[in-house]
Amino acid sequence: MLLNKFRRLSISTKIAFSFAFVIFIGSLLLSLPISTLATSQMTYFDNLFTAVSMACVTGLFTFPVAESYTVFGQVICIVLMQTGGLGLMTIIATIVMRLGKKISYTDTMAVKEALNRDQLDDFKTYLWSIIKYTFLIEGAGMLLLAIRFVPKLGWGKGLFTSLFLAVSGFCNAGFDNMGAISLQHYVHDPLVNLVLASLIILGGIGFSVWFDVTHNVHSIIKNKKRLGLKKTYRFLKPHTRLAINMSLILILVGTMMFMVVEWNNPNSIGTFTVGQKVLASFFQTVTMRTAGFATIDYAGILPFSLLFFIFTMFIGGSPGGAAGGIKTTTFALVLLLIHNEIKGQRYINYARHTIPIETIRRAIVVVASFFMCLMVGVSVLLIVEDQPFLNLLFEAVSALATVGVSVNLTPELSRISQTALMLLMFIGRIGPITIFLSLIRRKRKGKERIYAKTNILIG
Repeated sequence: MLLNKFRRLSISTKIAFSFAFVIFIGSLLLSLPISTLATSQMTYFDNLFTAVSMACVTGLFTFPVAESYTVFGQVICIVLMQTGGLGLMTIIATIVMRLGKKISYTDTMAVKEALNRDQLDDFKTYLWSIIKYTFLIEGAGMLLLAIRFVPKLGWGKGLFTSLFLAVSGFCNAGFDNMGAISLQHYVHDPLVNLVLASLIILGGIGFSVWFDVTHNVHSIIKNKKRLGLKKTYRFLKPHTRLAINMSLILILVGTMMFMVVEWNNPNSIGTFTVGQKVLASFFQTVTMRTAGFATIDYAGILPFSLLFFIFTMFIGGSPGGAAGGIKTTTFALVLLLIHNEIKGQRYINYARHTIPIETIRRAIVVVASFFMCLMVGVSVLLIVEDQPFLNLLFEAVSALATVGVSVNLTPELSRISQTALMLLMFIGRIGPITIFLSLIRRKRKGKERIYAKTNILIG
């Protein structure tokens, strides 16, 4: 009976319901006595906040994982992050298809939209590839991190910590099981920084991007072609090239910007060597896009750096992965639109392809919707809290863009503000999907009416 009702729901409602279901079950499991430490001060509200943050792969918390949950509770945390990163419907659809069963067309469409995939051909293989490569990448990350943590923590705890961080990194969740100050003790450790940064980038670039890249690499190897990097790059799809270009630009610009601004700040990287400053700046830029780890205390960075990070968090990662934000390609399309308006060009082109005006309109709606949600969330925090505006804005963007960094403010907020953050995290995880579905799947009744044209003054 319930299954039939679920099948009749709209695609966007199914996606929202699947995340809500994971959050509810996760909050109950985290509230079990076997999940929490005897010294834990967690209430059900705190467990619910953690479940929302993990299922929405954000990283904000009211109490640190290491000080709140047992090994069993931390296993539940891993499952929540993995499920939130891949999506419950993606996991279920993959299992059902691997068992030789069929899923309905509407459920297939829901999974397709959740993954931002624009086609249904070879969908079974695509889903299985996502699961397979996810575990392979996380496994590789775990083994590399184990080089650092096994000698320090022992085999059992070292491997488990490496697994926790690898899953959290690839799913862009930003949680760790090491304490309240994230990874600040490892700010100068190249292995930990570079492995986690690689996991974050791979998880946030989008499944379609790395499948396109690997497909082209395999084709070149199979056909034994010797092509230069530039020619090889041209074989990639326009979406892949745009996502990679924007990601590289944001990482390079962000690293340089943070390093220059914070160069002499003793509260952040001012006392580091040049190499340490580059490493720390690179890691903060990568994690600020969508992940939520921290190797420095953000309460000590300069206001301009906070403002710049708010901007990069709002952009986020790329579509079809575990990243949040408006997405790199959405931001790029808006920039292309502005560029064309300035030059007086009618059509928007990229990589010798013309982008449909409907896609540009959806990009504008996504940006506007995110901005409106952010303004509502910030307004609630400003009404309830007596904190600096920039810090509250930073907190709200971090939640909405599912980043999870904080200026040590989340645990101090009131329950009303923490509830607002939970809603922002939930909206940030499913909002863009819901917006797209409402635009391209909505059935209009009757004919569209066209009236006499008029002119509205703007600017």
